[in-house]
Amino acid sequence: MSILKKNLSKKTKFSVALIILLIIALSVYIFWDIKNLGPLTSLMTNRDALIKSVKDAGVFGPLAYILLQILQTVLAPIPGGVISPIGGFLFGWWGVVWTSIGATLGAWIVFYISKRFGRSLVEKIVKKEAVEKFDFVLGRHATFILFMLFLIPGLPDDTICYVGGLTKVPIKTLVVIFFLGRLPAVVANNYFGMGFSEGNYLAVILSSVLGLVILGLIYWKQEEIISLLKSKNKN
Repeated sequence: MSILKKNLSKKTKFSVALIILLIIALSVYIFWDIKNLGPLTSLMTNRDALIKSVKDAGVFGPLAYILLQILQTVLAPIPGGVISPIGGFLFGWWGVVWTSIGATLGAWIVFYISKRFGRSLVEKIVKKEAVEKFDFVLGRHATFILFMLFLIPGLPDDTICYVGGLTKVPIKTLVVIFFLGRLPAVVANNYFGMGFSEGNYLAVILSSVLGLVILGLIYWKQEEIISLLKSKNKN
């Protein structure tokens, strides 16, 4: 243990400590909120009213949600991890379908924009530093590298999509890679939303803690993961 502590930088120790505190704080808050019927529980337990509104909207309910997913993929400021659970909350397992359709259509738009207008426009939409961070995908193993990046939760999918469009990989292939790579996260987020709608709060708490742990580990090892993928694309 002493050797491990010596190998960890102060920044890493701070990040790990912060993640642990966030996990504890989130768990305590969710427990308190459920026990005392707090604002979060009150909102989520009002599913019937929300579902009625969605059903009254007919086909426009899923369409509006799909449009929201398209926007969150095309527009970097909107976090998909926050929006995706809404699909499970409102639509049950159908949320996986609507989320996948919306996110994949959004990715297709991003790939098209990137290929059609090139790097000069991409660097105006996304920060140049963010684009340069993922420049390594432009090598000959781009298909594999992109799939791995889409598979990893917590990375900026929108930025990766814009950079992916700069590769020589055809748009059809890019769309398939995106869909398959993001599917596990879509299912997990959908399950999280369903847990709230069905009152399965234990599943919500456990999935929240597990999700934060995974994201924390990825954040901690993000540079190592990216360095490994970079070295793969040099071979």
